[in-house]
Amino acid sequence: MLARRPRNPLQALQRRTQELKLQVDGLLSESQLKEALEASKRRDIYQRCIQLKQAIDENKDALQKLNKADEPAPIGNYNQKKEDEHSLLDKLTHQLQELAVSINRENITEYASLLSFSQ
Repeated sequence: MLARRPRNPLQALQRRTQELKLQVDGLLSESQLKEALEASKRRDIYQRCIQLKQAIDENKDALQKLNKADEPAPIGNYNQKKEDEHSLLDKLTHQLQELAVSINRENITEYASLLSFSQ
């Protein structure tokens, strides 16, 4: 049986970032669906925004702690790859923040319209 080669820490973080990106993209797509107009669905999407943001922050922290010396083999352009990963995580954070703000705005608008309707 072949022994598994130890995974590079940076490569593992890159894979995790790609998983997070897929989740963010899925959430953004889901938020565009007609069903996303329902208040309960918006709350669910908002909660998932928070959870994804926490996962992204964890990945950023792990990325920040990585050093070139942690790698079992030399990696070319190590610092550039780290910067690219950090930029992608920042972009995902920004997308989640925009989505959360738009959901909050919709919730406030709905609440205000309910208040004016009840008067």
